Amino acid sequence: MNKLPRITKIVSIEPYKITVIWTTAEIRVIDFEPFFQQWNKNANEHLLALKDWEVFKHVAVSESKTLEWLNHTSVVNFRNKRIEVPTSLDPDMLYEQSLFIKNIDTIPVGVMLKEAREKAGLSQAEVALSAGTTRNYISRIENGKSDIQLETLHKIVALGLGKELKVEVV
Repeated sequence: MNKLPRITKIVSIEPYKITVIWTTAEIRVIDFEPFFQQWNKNANEHLLALKDWEVFKHVAVSESKTLEWLNHTSVVNFRNKRIEVPTSLDPDMLYEQSLFIKNIDTIPVGVMLKEAREKAGLSQAEVALSAGTTRNYISRIENGKSDIQLETLHKIVALGLGKELKVEVV
């Protein structure tokens, strides 16, 4: 099941362009000029207020993983009450209109595991047997076809390769 792309982080905000990281591990730029043109055409004064740089630059990522402006509210009806909420935009629309820049570099765990296994002179079957897993699983990891939990990687490295796993966040 593919998850719908949602925004995880704002990388940069410049006049009417926002660079964001999506849950798809993509970095994409959202250019708001086309939105402004459409909102102008539709006479959507409420959203056109985002053209004011003092309003626009205060964008944030909402709990629902889209863009929102806490300093610009919308009025919605909720359970027969009118309430004010931060103005937010549909994340699917933002994704569709955004421009792909690049993917976030992934950690080449499979490549590192294969290199360490080959350097140790071991087969996939030997590593799997020592680590208590299957040769097929080792193969899928090495070929980037399977995700791996850190605990499982530690087990494969320690038991299967007889090595120490070091993880560092810098």
